[in-house]
Amino acid sequence: MKNQIKYLYLIVLASGFVACSDLLEETPVSQPLAENSFKTEANAIAAIVGVYSSLQLEGVYGQSQLEFTTDETYAGSRVPRSGFNLFTFTADNIEVILPIWRDHYKGINRANLAISKIPNINMDVTKRNNLVAEAKFIRALLYFNLIRYFGDVPYKDSETTSFNNLNITRTPVATIYENIIEDLEYGVDHLKVKTAFLAGHATQDAAKTLLASVYLTRGSMAKRDNTGDGLADFDLAASYSKEVIDSNRYRLCPYFSDAFIVENKNNDEIVFDVQFKSPGLGVGNTIGINMGIASDASGVDNLISGGSQGAIRANPYHQYYYEKADSVRLQWTDARIKIVSATGKFTRLSAVDNEPVAAAKFRRYPVRSPNFVLQTSDYDVNWPIFRYAEVLLIYAEALNETSTSGPTQPAIDALNQLRSRARNINREGVHADVLPRTLTLQKSTGLADLTLDNPLVSSQAAFRDYIFYERSRELSTEGKRWFDLVRWGSLKTTLRNMVNKMTTKSLEAPVVQWPPLPSITQPAATTQNKWTKYWTGNNGQTEEWNKITEKVQDFHMLLPIPNSERLANPSIGPNNPGYN
Repeated sequence: MKNQIKYLYLIVLASGFVACSDLLEETPVSQPLAENSFKTEANAIAAIVGVYSSLQLEGVYGQSQLEFTTDETYAGSRVPRSGFNLFTFTADNIEVILPIWRDHYKGINRANLAISKIPNINMDVTKRNNLVAEAKFIRALLYFNLIRYFGDVPYKDSETTSFNNLNITRTPVATIYENIIEDLEYGVDHLKVKTAFLAGHATQDAAKTLLASVYLTRGSMAKRDNTGDGLADFDLAASYSKEVIDSNRYRLCPYFSDAFIVENKNNDEIVFDVQFKSPGLGVGNTIGINMGIASDASGVDNLISGGSQGAIRANPYHQYYYEKADSVRLQWTDARIKIVSATGKFTRLSAVDNEPVAAAKFRRYPVRSPNFVLQTSDYDVNWPIFRYAEVLLIYAEALNETSTSGPTQPAIDALNQLRSRARNINREGVHADVLPRTLTLQKSTGLADLTLDNPLVSSQAAFRDYIFYERSRELSTEGKRWFDLVRWGSLKTTLRNMVNKMTTKSLEAPVVQWPPLPSITQPAATTQNKWTKYWTGNNGQTEEWNKITEKVQDFHMLLPIPNSERLANPSIGPNNPGYN
C-alpha cells in the first residue's frame, strides 16, 4: 500500500492532477458524479492526492505565507500587493487576502468530499481509515490557519454539492477549535507512523505536532485576551510535543542549512511539509524567485546563477536578534551578500551598502546541478510546515508556561539541542555551502549550553523573552512569525518598537507586560559603532521600514474577510473590527 500511494501520487502530480481535478473542483458537483467517482481504492487514493494538492495553492502554502510583514521580513515597496506590506490593505485586497480565503476553502471542500465518500468504498478498513484521517488532518490544518487569519469563519464539514444552502453564518472560534481537535485525535488513532515511503503524508506524529501547536496557540490567546490562564492547553501542548520527542523518529540535521537545501529533501528533521516538484509539472512554487540571494543583474537575469529577485526582504534589524556566535543561523537566514552574475560567485555587502538584506533561507544558490534550468514560478524546494526544531520549541515554551517554580531542566535541554546544532560550522563557509560537509564545532564559549542559573532563562519571564527571540532565530521566514506575534498580542508593539530602534539607533527595548516584548542586551561599544555606521548608510531602508509600520494597529491581528465573499454570502455579517 505504501508503494502504491507513493507512485500513484507521483503519477497524478506529473499529469497536473488530471485524474482528480474535475472530481475535486470546488464548484458544486452533482450527487451522481460524486457517487460514481468513489468506487475503488484507487479512486480514494486519487481523491487524497487532490486534498494534498490544495496545500500547494497560492493562498495556502504556495506564496501568500511569505507576504506578511513582521520583524523578520517584509515585501519591498516594488511589490505593494495593494497595501498588504504597508498595513493599508482593505477588505478589497485580491492579491493576498482573497487567495488565502478562497484557497483554504478549496482545500476544505476537497477534504470534505473525501471524508464523506471514502467510508462507503469497499476496501481494507485500516487503509480506508488512514485515508480519511489524512483528509481530516488537512481539514484541521486549513481551519486552524483560517481562524488565526480571520477569527470566526463559516465552518463546513460536508462537501458542496449544489448551489443550495451556501449562505452560512460564521462559527465561533471556540467551536472550530473543538472540531479541529476532534479531527486530529482521529488522526492520532488512525494515521500511520513515519516511514521513508510517507514523505509528504500526514502521519501520527504530524497530528500530534499540530495538536501541540493548536493547544499552545489557544493557551497563549487565552492569556492574551485575559479569558483564562491557558494552563490546561499548555499542559496538553507539552504532552503531545513530548510524545513526538520520545518517539525517537526525528532528529535535528547536524548542520542548520541542511534542513532546507533541495539536495536534502525529506530529511529526518521534517515532521510534515508541502511537497513541490519541478520543472514543468505545474506543482512548483515561487519561493525561488521571491526569497533568496539577489544578484547584481536586473530582471529575470539575476536568477541565472541561482539568485533571486528578492521581493521578500529580511528586516535589516533582525540580525540583532542573534548572538554573535550564532553565525550560521544568522548568515543562512539573513544574508548580507549578493551574487556577481558575471562569475556566479558572491560578494559581501559592506556595512554602509544601502542594499536590502536577503531573506535567504530557501536560497537556490549555489547552483550544483549541470542540468539547472532557470525557473521563475516552478521552484522545487519543499515548504516545511513542521520541523522537529519547532517541536522542541513548543515543548520548551509550554513547559515554561505550566511551571510554578520557574524554568525546568527538560525545557532547558530542549533549547540546548538547538544551540548545540547552531555551533556546527561548515569549514568552507556558510555561503559557499560546499558539499559534502566538513563540520567544525565552534568554541562552546561562543554559544554555550544554557543552564538554569543563566540570566537569559533564569526566570519564567526571562524564559519567555528567550523564546520570543529563539523562535525567530530558528523559524524565521517559515511563515510562523505573524502567527506568533498575534498569539502573544505583540504585533503592533514589536513593529513600532523596531522603528524606534532604527530612528534613534537605540538598542534598548522597553519592558512590557505579558505577552513580553523582550529587551535586547546592550552590545559592546564596537558593535554599537558598527550599528551606527550601518544605519548611517541605510537611511533609505529606515525610511522604508518606517512607512511600512507606521500604519500597523491592534486590529491588524485579524485580516478582513474579503468583501467579495461577504457579498456572495450575506450571512457572514459585519466584517472584523477596523475594516469596512
